[in-house]
Amino acid sequence: MPSPFDPVLRTYAEDRAIHGTYPWKLRMLQRAKTIVKKAIATGAPVEPFDEPYTVVAILGQSNAAGAGIEAPGVAAREPDPRVHQWPGCGRYRGRKPLEARDPLLHEVPTSGVGFATEFGSLVAEASGTPVLLVPTARGDTSFYPKNGYSWDPGNTDVRVNLFRYACKQIDSALAFSGQPLSAILWHQGESDGPLTPSDEYQAQFDLLIASLRVRYGPVPFILGQLSPEYMRKGPPKLAGIDAVHQDTPNRFAHARFVPSPDGMLNGGEDPHFNAEAGREIGRRMYAAYAEMVGK
Repeated sequence: MPSPFDPVLRTYAEDRAIHGTYPWKLRMLQRAKTIVKKAIATGAPVEPFDEPYTVVAILGQSNAAGAGIEAPGVAAREPDPRVHQWPGCGRYRGRKPLEARDPLLHEVPTSGVGFATEFGSLVAEASGTPVLLVPTARGDTSFYPKNGYSWDPGNTDVRVNLFRYACKQIDSALAFSGQPLSAILWHQGESDGPLTPSDEYQAQFDLLIASLRVRYGPVPFILGQLSPEYMRKGPPKLAGIDAVHQDTPNRFAHARFVPSPDGMLNGGEDPHFNAEAGREIGRRMYAAYAEMVGK
């Protein structure tokens, strides 16, 4: 079998055979692991703030969920007491807020540091109000149906429609907080690179943004760039996804594209952003958000 990162441009049919849905046994193993991870997910409950929350939703795949590893000798950060999370899985899902400790509880518990907690801390510091993060990401997911998941709002055939899952979580968080949604943070596209032609990706991505706007209004939509390093060595078709992302502010008002840092992956066989890169993306996303809302 050719390397998954072969520079030769394959057809989408060939790439889907390599990067698409796992064989049946692997899918069943993945599903079993997901069930166990969700069953044991807990987190630390916190007392809700009496003052209004700023509610921020996080959507996408693994870099949105958080997979960053700390550098050797760097201790994990303690959670910001001004920032809570509305858990996306586990025994407290839809019931009570938890401390926003990395890794956050997204659709399934994640493994490392992402950008959301840094973004939340900066919002809390600047606004003087508490922040409620709504984690809804899932690693290795795409608009193209893969392993029973899809971000395509119009796909009713997959086992888990992640757009609908995210909306359910956001709605639950808004009902709990009594506040409107303030921002959406997005990071996704690595999985779709070899699976979805860029014009199809744009149509489905635009449908997702437009559908979110119908439900929640024109809240700031901030999307992070795919890793420049990964785009250089990963599937060649990622360039088309990146072009769609960069053009998004031209297609939608109140949307910003945030460049990602280069050369800051976990390293080795792990292509995810490391912990410091996640925090840097959080800072860049906050700068875009602050410019949009005038803070």
